[in-house]
Amino acid sequence: MIDFDKRRSTASERIANRAEAARQEDSLTMEFEEIALQHSNGDRAVHGTAGRRINDVAGWALIVFLAIAPIPLASARPVFWLAWSVLLFLTLACYMLAMQLAEPGRKLAVLQVWPLLGAAALLPVAGGVQYFLAMSGARTEFAGHAVPLGSIVPEATLIAVIRLLGLLALFILAYEVSTRAQRVSRMAWALFAIILAHGLWAIIALIFLDDFVIWGEKIAYEGVATGTFVNRNSFATFMGMGLVAGVCLIMERAHRPHVRHPSGSTWLSETNIELAALWGAVAIIALALVLTQSRMGVFAGFVAAWCGYIVMSLKYHDSISRVILRGAALSLAGGVVFLTSFQTGVLERGVLVSTASDVRTDLYLQVLSMIREAPFGGTGLDSFAAAYELVHRPPVSSALIWDLAHSTYLTWWQEAGLIIGSLPIVILCAAAVSLVRTIRRRRTNYVAPAIGLAAIVLVALHSLVDFSMEIQANAMVFTVILGMALGRLRRKEDRS
Repeated sequence: MIDFDKRRSTASERIANRAEAARQEDSLTMEFEEIALQHSNGDRAVHGTAGRRINDVAGWALIVFLAIAPIPLASARPVFWLAWSVLLFLTLACYMLAMQLAEPGRKLAVLQVWPLLGAAALLPVAGGVQYFLAMSGARTEFAGHAVPLGSIVPEATLIAVIRLLGLLALFILAYEVSTRAQRVSRMAWALFAIILAHGLWAIIALIFLDDFVIWGEKIAYEGVATGTFVNRNSFATFMGMGLVAGVCLIMERAHRPHVRHPSGSTWLSETNIELAALWGAVAIIALALVLTQSRMGVFAGFVAAWCGYIVMSLKYHDSISRVILRGAALSLAGGVVFLTSFQTGVLERGVLVSTASDVRTDLYLQVLSMIREAPFGGTGLDSFAAAYELVHRPPVSSALIWDLAHSTYLTWWQEAGLIIGSLPIVILCAAAVSLVRTIRRRRTNYVAPAIGLAAIVLVALHSLVDFSMEIQANAMVFTVILGMALGRLRRKEDRS
């Protein structure tokens, strides 16, 4: 039998002592490791704070850019294209350097959408190929004329490549900073305020300042709202993006939890007054939109706003039939009020839509003939004006200068070919599908994707018969909206 009261041998005591010492050493090691882990978390918190500040600064820089871009003729001149591209390149470089110093291990968020980014990058790459082919001296035949291979106007194509690269840099910046819901919300509200300010100025300049423009005498589109833009249709798209942003943001604000008044809900509660003021701001943008007298611009803007309204309402568990009927009733009532009380120009121009359609149809037929001449390589980015002179003939009037195809889809196919020229359509379709999935999945923070989806509807419709997205200010606003909408929010503990 084993006697448990018997004293242990000396050897047993030595073994027990060694085991106890090992346990104490392990305990000390564990305590040290715990301290090191806490120190690592502290470093990560410091890095996260620095990265958050960099993103905040970059986000506000983008808002400042969007506020300035529409002022000098909507930046629709080559000198502004180059200036904005250089500024965006420098901003992106500074952002990347600062973020690398603040968070050395941070991965680029935009890599999460690398297929879209890669497809978008193919557009300037294709333009670069066109430019170098043209500079090689090789010739080809187009509409019975010997022209440079790749691009008829290589200098214009090179500028187009730089412009597209600038927009790509802008998208990367917008996507990278769209990692926090609060930041995205602030940027969206700031963008709405910017478009509201431009719309208010357009109304004041048209009605109270005798159709005044800040860049000299107004020689086109007299008697209609253009703001700081030249073309009313392009300005209508700008206003339309503000309209869809306002509708979605206000609906989100209306459904936020708020403190009830002690005496119950009242019509003059702080929340109702705030919402009434915000809807009044949306009405100002809608009025500026109607005052442009842009037929397709007004139609596309209200359809896109209606889509944003439907998406936001469905997320708040309204039945789809009730949402559609209510949205249709509101759209009809608002349209009647604006078209009859404020401006009959859209109705008057609507009567002439058949004549305008005949003119556009003749132009489109000639553009289609240009596409057949160079179906795969195109004639070079930004080469439409020069290429069209080679095919321009009656019944399209020769009294006007046709430097744009008045359809962004046809422009891309004619200048870049059917394959590369279809990439913008593919990119927007893929972005729309991604946004629908995001909206369905998220229970909160879906207002930016809703704005992005409605903006895609707006751009897709208006681009059928116009060139609004070929205007730099519109392209910049739309690019930032897409970046914010597609941005993926980081986890709470790693959100910067």
